[in-house]
Amino acid sequence: MERYSVKQLASLAGVSVRTLHLYDEIGLLKPSIRTEKKYRLYGRPEALRLQQILFYKELGMPLKEIADILDDPQFD
Repeated sequence: MERYSVKQLASLAGVSVRTLHLYDEIGLLKPSIRTEKKYRLYGRPEALRLQQILFYKELGMPLKEIADILDDPQFD
């Protein structure tokens, strides 16, 4: 399974490392693994979730609403 560091995922998605740190802090996008040295690593599911976050953000939705949508058990 492929893993992305914060820097790699930020570069792929066109966002800053700080943005990914913020998303982790607020619980919007958690890394799949946190190493012993506290490095964040993301997998494919997290990369897909980030894509969804950025889509809704582009529509002008606040992060809280995005989290509510993505965390809704009815969301597909």
